[in-house]
Amino acid sequence: MKAQHHTTTALTLLSFALLWLAGPVQATSDLWSEPTRLTHVGPDLNRNYDAREASVAHNSINNELLVVWEGTDNVAGVAIDEAEIYGQRVNPQTHAPIGPKFRISFMGPAGDARFDARNPDVAYNAATNEYLVVWYGDHNQNGLVEGEFEIFGQRINAATGDLIGTAFRISDMGPTGNRSYDAIDPVVAWNSVDNNFLVVWRGEDGTAGTPVGEFEIYAQLLNGSNPAQQLGVNDRRISDMGPNGSVNFDAYSPKVVYNATANEFLVVWYGDDNVNGRVSGEFEIYGQRLAGSTGAEVGANDFPISETGPNGNNLYLAQYPDVAWNADRNEYLVVWSANSTVATLTSSEFEIYAQRLAVDGSQIGRDDFRISYMGPDGSSSFDAFRPHVAYHRAGKQYVVAWRGDHDTDGEFEIWAQRLDGRSAVHLGQVATRLSHAGPDGNLLFDARRVNLVENTTDGTVVAVWEQEDNSATQAEGEFEVFSTSLAANEFVLNNGVTGSWYDPAHDGEGWMIERLAGDRVLAVWYTYRPEAPIQAWMVGTGHVVNNRVVLDAVQITSGGVFGPAFDPAAVQRLDWGGYAIEFDDCTTAQASYASVRPGFGAGYLGGVRRITNVDGLDCQSPAPSGDPLSGITGPWYDPSHDGEGWVLEYLGNNTLLMAWFSYDTQGNQRWFLGVGTGSNNVFTFSDVQTTSGTVFGPAFNPAAVQRQPWGTVTITVNSCTSLTVDYQGPAAFGSGQLQAVPIVGVAGLDCSL
Repeated sequence: MKAQHHTTTALTLLSFALLWLAGPVQATSDLWSEPTRLTHVGPDLNRNYDAREASVAHNSINNELLVVWEGTDNVAGVAIDEAEIYGQRVNPQTHAPIGPKFRISFMGPAGDARFDARNPDVAYNAATNEYLVVWYGDHNQNGLVEGEFEIFGQRINAATGDLIGTAFRISDMGPTGNRSYDAIDPVVAWNSVDNNFLVVWRGEDGTAGTPVGEFEIYAQLLNGSNPAQQLGVNDRRISDMGPNGSVNFDAYSPKVVYNATANEFLVVWYGDDNVNGRVSGEFEIYGQRLAGSTGAEVGANDFPISETGPNGNNLYLAQYPDVAWNADRNEYLVVWSANSTVATLTSSEFEIYAQRLAVDGSQIGRDDFRISYMGPDGSSSFDAFRPHVAYHRAGKQYVVAWRGDHDTDGEFEIWAQRLDGRSAVHLGQVATRLSHAGPDGNLLFDARRVNLVENTTDGTVVAVWEQEDNSATQAEGEFEVFSTSLAANEFVLNNGVTGSWYDPAHDGEGWMIERLAGDRVLAVWYTYRPEAPIQAWMVGTGHVVNNRVVLDAVQITSGGVFGPAFDPAAVQRLDWGGYAIEFDDCTTAQASYASVRPGFGAGYLGGVRRITNVDGLDCQSPAPSGDPLSGITGPWYDPSHDGEGWVLEYLGNNTLLMAWFSYDTQGNQRWFLGVGTGSNNVFTFSDVQTTSGTVFGPAFNPAAVQRQPWGTVTITVNSCTSLTVDYQGPAAFGSGQLQAVPIVGVAGLDCSL
């Protein structure tokens, strides 16, 4: 786009007679419900009984949840330390139980603690209104022995919670009766087109290609109407980490998602491979597409997704991936935990990263972009681990949750971050805390192993996790399953979003937002540098979706020189990152950002409010005002000065707000603001001002903002497509004249001059 530098500022910085809005600002776009305890395993306050490794699925026919977990319980026929799989139907609105909890697995003889069931996963089948629960465990039937772990499954009637038939074996790792070969960590997804399930796990198979100790990823296709019936290749091997027969290369922690548009599954895992100079112990994220109808591999084999550190360096690790399918855009988001070579982080500091993938597995957008910001950058005391991701179709956003310590080293809680579904720009707070395990600041209480599911009926996302607490019914060391839910904001933006906005806590910076045709938007953020108290501005384009504007193509510039010496070829445009502003109504909003430029970081401003109403674009009912000057609202530039420009807002009654985004004589960004009054299509700005004195981000201090007079500007409106700008600045800026043309029209406004 032209002239990436036009923003109007919504700040109190100038004592203009603009539209000020009183009262507190309550941003609500990022609110989750209060956590609810879902399970009660064993007697309360008894740490011998736990609920762990929870998974959840949504029943779209009955609008219910099924939460399943691995637990020790004091039910009949179960030993005190015998782990089995249990389930609970849950109301997704109230998080109240529906019926009693029930036992799902029955591994080994009754009461024999040597046989266990672990790490369940669950998928819902809308064609049969059933759930399939899978887990790994050891059993004593059909030749199996204690310590020989295989994958098992159980059908459940989704309307009643009753078990359908008995548990059935899914995997066949190694010879039966040989405990040297195992299958662990199963996950399952349902294919809505062909009505089948794909179960994926990590295992050692005992063939010539995979001896004892060499773990790879395997999969089995099951009949959706009768999951005990296996389809296609038995125990199909998916991954090929390193040379066959080498125990130095392995695959770990598979996850799977189904793509109904392409009728494919995508499986992701982390592992170490020997391709492209990579070495044993150098863990990265890999993926494999599988045909939905047959489970056969599609496309590139074991395609790499992450690139954590230089190839050949096993100090940098990517681990524990998860994947979600975006049904609106037919693409994927893969997330994982990793340390990184980012300059501001240490080599032992783990955060959550992500990569967008096209349906063919090719990468989209920024490479390995960062999601989490746990604790201060540069401190290895704070980390983020084991992320989970879901696509929230009602909110057109991704929700990512993980376990991390943020405020106190070693105090692990569950955190979440929303991301725009089109661009993956951060939304809402930088890490919203979901759990409250024990007193704040107490390292004895933890929350862990979060799982997410979208409620397609009510348009919410539900999170479940395990935690210990110090309530009247729960003690330290006693883990139970908790839940919370997130609903989409129902406010929908219209053309009335065009205008100036600011956060009163950051009085002295702000945004000028211009709604364009379709769902496009242009905005300028006028602010300051993070390292010095001098001005900066970022111009970006993006889109409008539901209640938000998302700026995913934001640039910051340098190199321009104010005045006649301006050289468009000298202007440098650098990728800044992205930000979003979410609106709760016509007057209040919240802003979130994550920058790729040094020093800017990520942050959140929760009290954004409107400064101006543009003539003809009232938010309640935007409609042309009949004033022929309303059409001059929008971004303008002089083609001979591509790299600087103006954003104008016509406020009615011959009043015009002007923001000029330019430079000083040393090539630093500068911005100048003024309100002018007009007569005969000539607007005079007799008190244009500029600022200095504070810095970008959390250290922003509105009391430090210094407002200085800059000079005068006269704008003559020649026509709908021509302005003459005359200026008189300080000695260093001088005087001159520029000829401006519009860059792009603002939606809802037509020029009738």
